[in-house]
Amino acid sequence: MDQVISVVISVTVGVSVGAALFIGVNLVLDQATRRWTLFIALLGALIGLVVGAVLQHNEVFPSGLPGILLGGAIFAAIGAIVGKLTVDRVGQNAAEIAEKVRPALFVGPALFFVTVGLVIPAINTFLISFRSGDSGDGGFSLEWYQTIFTDKIAGTNEFFNFDNFGDIFTSRLFIATLILCMAAGLLAWSSAKQFAGGDDARTGRRVSRAIGITFGAVGALMVIGLIEGIARDPNESLIYDVLTVIISSPVTLGLIAVSLLLGLIWWITTHRRTGHADLDWGSPGSSVALVAAVILLLFAVLSTLQAVIWNNLWWVVSVAGLSTVLGLLLAILADRTRSSRTEVGAKAMIFLPMAISMVGAAVIWDFVYERQPSGAQTGLFNAILEATGFQTRGFFVNASMIPWNNLWIMVIMIWIQTGFAMVVLSAAIKGVPDELLEAARVDGATEVQTFWRVVIPQIRSTILVVVTTLIIIVMKVFDLVKATTGGANRTNVLANEMFDQLVNGRFALSSAFAVVIFALVIPIMIMNIRRTRADLN
Repeated sequence: MDQVISVVISVTVGVSVGAALFIGVNLVLDQATRRWTLFIALLGALIGLVVGAVLQHNEVFPSGLPGILLGGAIFAAIGAIVGKLTVDRVGQNAAEIAEKVRPALFVGPALFFVTVGLVIPAINTFLISFRSGDSGDGGFSLEWYQTIFTDKIAGTNEFFNFDNFGDIFTSRLFIATLILCMAAGLLAWSSAKQFAGGDDARTGRRVSRAIGITFGAVGALMVIGLIEGIARDPNESLIYDVLTVIISSPVTLGLIAVSLLLGLIWWITTHRRTGHADLDWGSPGSSVALVAAVILLLFAVLSTLQAVIWNNLWWVVSVAGLSTVLGLLLAILADRTRSSRTEVGAKAMIFLPMAISMVGAAVIWDFVYERQPSGAQTGLFNAILEATGFQTRGFFVNASMIPWNNLWIMVIMIWIQTGFAMVVLSAAIKGVPDELLEAARVDGATEVQTFWRVVIPQIRSTILVVVTTLIIIVMKVFDLVKATTGGANRTNVLANEMFDQLVNGRFALSSAFAVVIFALVIPIMIMNIRRTRADLN
């Protein structure tokens, strides 16, 4: 309770001091042009007190309070002279000068503290990262960047490598990616056919229906396989075994690769002959399938290349992508809610995790994932597994979960950031003109087509802002990893590795990790700034 009272008092005092300074500075500035000489003299006195403190510390002025006061007196006199010489000019342009000085009085101190607290340390960190020795006290060297990208320190995680790169092309995720790419091409072709009318439209509808039935059947088999796994002992599923064999077979990979190659040849031939290739990549089905294929491909790559930098990129893809998609879906549902009171309540509940600190969220979800070695399970997930007859597991520590234990930590960040994406995207959706939606419906567009071809293009810039903002947030993730696994079991990320190297006394290597994080974030920030400027223009 004492800590809560201390926090409340600190916040109250901080807000009060800030408000007093804001009001006071404005009042002083309003009076400054009327009493210009006095104002410049007082400003000179304040600067002089700081200069006097520095000079007396370096034994230029008398030590102690007399030296500080001497500096204040000298600069106050200089300020009075300057004010007297410029008072006539100020009197003629008082309002204009006040408006120019007012922003500087607020922005100036902020820029000063940003420079002292951020810019100068950043430059120092950059320079240390290019010096040899653990403390960065040696000569110019690239050894720490070589350590990050080519070497490994004994007893630590791999920082960056291409080990097992060939395994990507034989993984089930990669084969599933090829299947989705083929489905995306067929859906793009069938959508283009439907716009042609006549027999082509009927053919397009049949192909779309066949693809939908195929994926629906596979989904139904997966649900039945789950039920079979719950019912059978020891939790085995013949359906899952058959699906796994089919999707993992080299024959499947070969057939899909040949089909994609033939499709590519057809597309190139048709495009050269007619100038177009009857593919509608903007249709909902083809676009969703293509996006899903890209996500699965990234998962195949990042789950196979297990190192610190790859883990960071996996965080970016998973958290930024899934948070944006879930936020968009929730924004759509909220926008279709008839009761405004229900919409506000639902949004508040989904946005609520944003108010929880990362460490607090990690503690909450640690209880959700908790596994008891004996007795009844208290963790929610393991309690459900135990109740349905499955074997309990440690989501962070089981060797069989590596590298997917990373994904269970990412779920926590997705839970936190989805509310942010939902609120921003919901505001953007509400800003889409009703006239455009009505025009699309009058032209015969379905709700899905209206959303995909009207709403999405209208909110594209907002989606990009949400994605880039989440990328910057996720690239620096530290708290969740530190509070859950501490980077063990191949879950380490750049910020956590930077902290660990700093604690171990390797200041130069820690600085190099900081520079790598900065270098990865900079392109996203530049893209965000350019997008914002383009929208404003």
